[in-house]
Amino acid sequence: MSPILLTLFGWVEAVCTFDAAQYGAALQTLQKEGIPCRTHTVNMSSASRRTGTAFAVGERTDRSIEYQIFVKKADLPKAQLALQGRLHNL
Repeated sequence: MSPILLTLFGWVEAVCTFDAAQYGAALQTLQKEGIPCRTHTVNMSSASRRTGTAFAVGERTDRSIEYQIFVKKADLPKAQLALQGRLHNL
């Protein structure tokens, strides 16, 4: 589902990163805490399987895929605490 539709249905962005490891850790944390979430990825590279990287010269490969995690608006404070590692310290 697109980010615009997610926003219309009451979801808000909790995480936006270009780092796959950070994305995976955040997603795992939210799932472990039982916080419902939706994900969206965007490939911003001009490279494709057909053209290869010939047309992507000069692009930063570490910035080619954007990862987004959305949570319900009511769950955002809990999600932020969980992602900061402070959820159980209250």
